[in-house]
Amino acid sequence: MHGLLRYIYLAGLICTAVPALAQQTEKVNLEFADNLFGTVRDGQETRRLVGNVRLRQGTTVITCDSAYLYSQRNFVEAYSNVRLVQNDSITITGNRGDYNGQTKQAAMRGNVVMNDGTKTLTTEELDYDMRTSVAYYPVNGTIVEGDNTITSRQGYYNTQTKIFTFEQDVVMLNPKYKLTSDKVIYNSLTKTAYFTTPTRIEGKDGTLVSTDGEYNTQTGASVFRARSSIEYDTYTLTGDRLNYNKTEDVGLATGNVLLYAKEDSVVVQGDTGRYFGKVGVSKIYGKALMQKLMQKDTLYITGDTLVSVDNKETNVKKIFAYNNVRIFRQDLQGKCDSLVYNQTDSTIQFYRDPVLWNDGSQLSADTIRIQMANNAIDRMFLRTNSFVISLDTLNNFNQVKGRQMVAYFDKNRQLHRVTVNGNGENVTWVLNDENTRIRGVNKVECSNMNINLVEGKVNRVAFLNKPDAVFIPPHEIVEPDTRLRGFKWREKEKPARADVLVRGETVPLASIKTKKAADKPASKPLPAKREKKRPGAK
Repeated sequence: MHGLLRYIYLAGLICTAVPALAQQTEKVNLEFADNLFGTVRDGQETRRLVGNVRLRQGTTVITCDSAYLYSQRNFVEAYSNVRLVQNDSITITGNRGDYNGQTKQAAMRGNVVMNDGTKTLTTEELDYDMRTSVAYYPVNGTIVEGDNTITSRQGYYNTQTKIFTFEQDVVMLNPKYKLTSDKVIYNSLTKTAYFTTPTRIEGKDGTLVSTDGEYNTQTGASVFRARSSIEYDTYTLTGDRLNYNKTEDVGLATGNVLLYAKEDSVVVQGDTGRYFGKVGVSKIYGKALMQKLMQKDTLYITGDTLVSVDNKETNVKKIFAYNNVRIFRQDLQGKCDSLVYNQTDSTIQFYRDPVLWNDGSQLSADTIRIQMANNAIDRMFLRTNSFVISLDTLNNFNQVKGRQMVAYFDKNRQLHRVTVNGNGENVTWVLNDENTRIRGVNKVECSNMNINLVEGKVNRVAFLNKPDAVFIPPHEIVEPDTRLRGFKWREKEKPARADVLVRGETVPLASIKTKKAADKPASKPLPAKREKKRPGAK
């Protein structure tokens, strides 16, 4: 019984070995040649074939003008008009070619063209391993596939999986985009390019820059897994991870997001950012922070969410801030629930319990609107429950209250005049000429009034119609008489620069201005001597 099993086992080995042996020893056969000469070459018996040469090994056919056939080595040297066809699907032509029938490897040289029916590769040198279906070109090569033209200094192509690996000075050209990189893996079936080196994709609408990601050359959809940016004519969106849908013109950035509006010198930072290109809307949330350069100062705005609108069709250019909003610049600090910064008419609107500080003055109302001029505060409009408090040199609180107010600022960006329209009330501390001693307190009710200030301190008050005034001498002053109804000194809520910079120190504007030359991947020189690689080796 054991002997029978041993016999069956040995027979099985023989049966499985015979086809493999036959495959390994399959000969390259001569099918036709105009002339055949027997000769000895390199110490080997060789057949020299001249004119209309045709050789075959299985489904592989080689044609040329002349060739040397080494039967013992199962090797062919082909010359002039060399053409190799595999399975009637892969065609390679060149000036000269070697074919090893034992290893099924071909090496083509001079004006090499490889075609698989949908793609054409041209180069000067090509090695093709038919067992692994991998072609390798060690010198400059060009791939043409439909509208795509791809060049690189070397590369691989798997004719089975239809995957290319391009290396060094890779350029993918298409009427819609240009991709440059140092290494790209391209799946020609899914039309997707994968890269892990600095890569730049330039299109009509914008430019993508990343070091790790994938890009669908057909749909424009992309996923970038490293620090990446999308650059448009007017905006740049950057994040640690970035997704972009070109068809919908929608981008999603996460992780240390930075949005730069070039025309307006505005930078917005946050944890997450979304861009909707068709309507010109960008949304940044998660410790959102905006900085805008204004003359020699910078305006900072922070909130839970910042939204930028730049719609070319409607000419709307605004920035919205929502929830826990804080602002800071040297001449103005403030807080509110939400605001709208209209860059078209240079106004900032504050909503829901807004309060602002300018030097020693505090301004509050139900809503506040700031009018800018030449990037500086020009006027401030306070609507409903308007209240202005300013400190004098002795830290007394001068107060103005009314239904509506307009605050005017001088060229030094200091509050210098306030006009009150409706239900006006005023408390002014009167000091001696040296501003060192209190002379009394003026309390006035007047529907309309003008208050002039010098260096932020009340200097003169004009009452425009039938004021009801009371002067309180120093010895009669008591606390209730010095406070208008609704008085609330909120200096503890006044944001400092550190309170607004929720993300730490901001990025200088100059450092984020894009420099295309700097973003372009640097090419690497080829070594003086190229190490010969086996086809399929990486």
